[in-house]
Amino acid sequence: MCYIPRIGYLDRILACRNADLGSFVPWRVAGAEVGRVHRDRVPRLAGVLEQEEGAWLLPGRDFGERSRHLASLVAELAAQGEIRPLTGEFYPVGAPGGPPLLQVDRAAVPWFGVGSSGVHLNGHLWRDGVLHLWLAERSRSKSTYPGHLDNLVAGGQAIGSSALTTLVKECGEEAGIAPQLAAQAEPKARITYVQQDGLGLKADTLQCFDLQLPDDFEPRAVDGEVESFRLLPVGEVAASLRGGDRWKPNSALVVLDFLLRHGALDAELDTAARSSLWQALHGQLP
Repeated sequence: MCYIPRIGYLDRILACRNADLGSFVPWRVAGAEVGRVHRDRVPRLAGVLEQEEGAWLLPGRDFGERSRHLASLVAELAAQGEIRPLTGEFYPVGAPGGPPLLQVDRAAVPWFGVGSSGVHLNGHLWRDGVLHLWLAERSRSKSTYPGHLDNLVAGGQAIGSSALTTLVKECGEEAGIAPQLAAQAEPKARITYVQQDGLGLKADTLQCFDLQLPDDFEPRAVDGEVESFRLLPVGEVAASLRGGDRWKPNSALVVLDFLLRHGALDAELDTAARSSLWQALHGQLP
């Protein structure tokens, strides 16, 4: 018999909040801190960034010049296998809440510890009086978290795209959801975390949407990123979170937020336990 370790809800949260920020050094653009690079990688910055008062500065007079300057280092990192192959999809780089100061290829975001934003969809419906969630099982050919459980739809928000525009696009590409239906999704929560993955740093913001789907809806894997879909009652979804099933770490947070908001854990956890879990999920760890 194969032993499957049990995992607590808090363990799912802590898996995305494990960064040792003391191991990273900040880098700045136009006086604003925009990312962090692991100390072991700092020598790679020489010749592209300039060091000043314990931080590294990216030179450049404007958005375009800065972007081109950093792109030279990004191309070297990709050529030498230090990051995944370049995607041609660009993410904004800037101080939190500020305008983009440059852009960087998505593949390089964790290497530079740049903040990024993504959209995640909880596709749900009621069947026989029981709330159900559609979940995706990631393709086993994916380079990240192959075969893991995921939200029905999820995707990164590229520069120049709004959250809703990104969501509608991803809905069509990943699950065959028509634009008219996808546009009915409602923003419900925002989750932030800083996760260390080896020498990389993920400073992510998850924009969580809920979409009530028709009872006869069947998602379709369109772009090959999903291997299959499954519709589960929320009780079984909760059991998968605490039972050791393989979940994409940040997607587990989105589902946990959904379960708490919809009262799916009320019978399992008392008010104090749910409150503590909610606070931990939204940035207030005990």
